[in-house]
Amino acid sequence: MKKICFTPFGVLKWARGYALPTEWLNACAMIERVLSCLGFPSQRQRSTIRWGERTREPTSESRRGDTSFKAFAVAFCVLILPLTSSAQLTIHTNFPGGAVELRKIDQANQSITFAPANFKNRGWACWWHFRLTGIDTNQPIELNLQSKSSFGRPARAMFSHDGKTWKHTQPGKDSGSNVRYEHNPTRDTIHFAWGPPFQLSDAHELTSRIATANVGAEKFELCKSNEGRSVPALRWHPKTKGKRPGIWIEARQHAWESGSSWVCRGLLEWLASEETDAIRLRNQARIVVVPIMDADNAERGAGGKNQIPHDHNRDWSDKPIYAEVAAAQKLIGQMNADGEFNLFLDLHNPGPRDSIPFFFASPRTHLNPLRERNQNHFHKLCLETLGKEPFDFSKTLRISGPGYHPLWRAISKNWVAENTAKHAVALTLETSWNTIHSTQEGYLNYGRALGRAITRHLLD
Repeated sequence: MKKICFTPFGVLKWARGYALPTEWLNACAMIERVLSCLGFPSQRQRSTIRWGERTREPTSESRRGDTSFKAFAVAFCVLILPLTSSAQLTIHTNFPGGAVELRKIDQANQSITFAPANFKNRGWACWWHFRLTGIDTNQPIELNLQSKSSFGRPARAMFSHDGKTWKHTQPGKDSGSNVRYEHNPTRDTIHFAWGPPFQLSDAHELTSRIATANVGAEKFELCKSNEGRSVPALRWHPKTKGKRPGIWIEARQHAWESGSSWVCRGLLEWLASEETDAIRLRNQARIVVVPIMDADNAERGAGGKNQIPHDHNRDWSDKPIYAEVAAAQKLIGQMNADGEFNLFLDLHNPGPRDSIPFFFASPRTHLNPLRERNQNHFHKLCLETLGKEPFDFSKTLRISGPGYHPLWRAISKNWVAENTAKHAVALTLETSWNTIHSTQEGYLNYGRALGRAITRHLLD
């Protein structure tokens, strides 16, 4: 004859004997452990009631307590088991770059409704990145994105199981200001994001790794950001005879444009490689590379673009308000004063419908014949190198002049064109973010191709 005690332990064993659903049985086991830790008496310490061994029908000596057993069991299962019987979908953003506005969670249908995070005065609300836990791998996840701005609505979301390797979801179903993505999960925890994140920790890891790779690079702190964050950068300062060609490359003046940092990483890793052109360039050129310019908004998870009073790429004036811009202007001025400044590239991501990467150039008022000739030469080389990548490359140079923005003179490449030698080329590279090629590997390959074009432009 089986023995069951009139305690919570006994009730749980009785409930198990009556074959509750599987998830309840799992909860019973969990609650048994919790009750034990809380000091409930064990079966041996309480009086018992005998039950039929085979039929599971109560014997005569147990009928008196049968009603009490059932009442306790029902109350216990109704009040306690729902809290532990299954995991609950939960969104987490407590990490650098984590940001989202959660609007609804439908636990039964494994569906969430959300919008890009909107930080007051911190730029466009277009970035989102969150970790979703408590996922049931036996049913699909439905992500319902609500964003009035098309800049916040990628055709495909990105997902990652470890927060490092990112892949596209299937294309979402766009209905104006809403996009619905469906994803078949294989893990109970998944990161979802607008694009592949690239945080300050990634920039520090990248610059430290290359600085210790014995390729002539030195990691240095460009500055402390306005909020006190260390902004990492890399430089090559090889010893050569005569003047060296000078290069300044920066990414992420608009924090949400994470793809630009991945292009920058591809370029840096290529520079540190054993490819012949990479070795030639790092051994002969004076190079400075900054993977993230708007450090504070990148860590916050804010958009940065058009923040108040203006963003980093409208701050290139005689009185910059952002520490990163002021530091960049100072170092560029030093390179120019040394007669070693030839190329400035500002890396960005463009609008959602720009499926082919392109250059923004300065207006003709900023182009003397020598600069225009050098600019056209570099553009031609980029068509021959970047144009071979799956992204392709545009034959058209777009212009950001007086009709583009009231603060057009304070756009970085325009400031550089006004304040450096006549031969120097200054351009903004816009790499498409809303295509099937807009992946980590796609961006990295584009950065490598960009390095080859730079070498040919300056050394051949």
